[in-house]
Amino acid sequence: MSQPFAPQPGAVDGQPLASVEDEEWRRIEQAYKEIQRRDDRAEYRAWRRERFAWALMLVVVVQLAVIVYQWWDHRKVQAFVQVVQVDDKGKLVQLGIPQDLLAYQPPDGVWMDMLGEWVRRVRWREEDARVHAKEQWAWVYRHTCGQARRLLQTIEDKEQPFRPGKKLVSVELRSITKTPVPESYQVLWTERSTERSAPMVKESLWTGTFSVGRLQLPSLTDAMENRLGLCVTAFDLSPQPGGL
Repeated sequence: MSQPFAPQPGAVDGQPLASVEDEEWRRIEQAYKEIQRRDDRAEYRAWRRERFAWALMLVVVVQLAVIVYQWWDHRKVQAFVQVVQVDDKGKLVQLGIPQDLLAYQPPDGVWMDMLGEWVRRVRWREEDARVHAKEQWAWVYRHTCGQARRLLQTIEDKEQPFRPGKKLVSVELRSITKTPVPESYQVLWTERSTERSAPMVKESLWTGTFSVGRLQLPSLTDAMENRLGLCVTAFDLSPQPGGL
């Protein structure tokens, strides 16, 4: 019979393993520590690169935001109002200090002049209106804001003022008065119209109620056409019953 097998620690198939020297263990341990150190340094370098990339991206975003803000702010029209008067020698004398455009409160006469011009340009009709009417209505749109712009667009779509029409209309202002309602005026005018099919002149009396306000001028072109930022915010135009 065979003898029973007795396992021996540190042996393979009953053969004893060669002992590992302490010096060899130290080299292995040192190599392992070196690998860990290099891995830690690689992770640290990767973390630093990632942090640098995020910081660079943040700087780029901030610079882009500053550029966009400067571009947008540059587009705004910075307008000021300086009140002057003419002295006895015919020279202009400044009164007070310049005011921001929207801080200046125009007198009633300025509003009335704007509304009179607004009515004339909207209601006037010419035989050849393709060029002149577009200029007139461009001025009107620069002096109209808020919900009034949508109503004005509706009138334009309905009446087609840029097309050569069969009807000619002239406008004569009769009165412009301020109403008890703040920032509101009433305009009264006469319209004289003729048609090619009926050359007889027809006259009708019209009235308009206007609410007015101010607007921030979006461009230099608008500022040249509307120096004080005046605009019609709401209006109602209607013929008087019975005419003249």
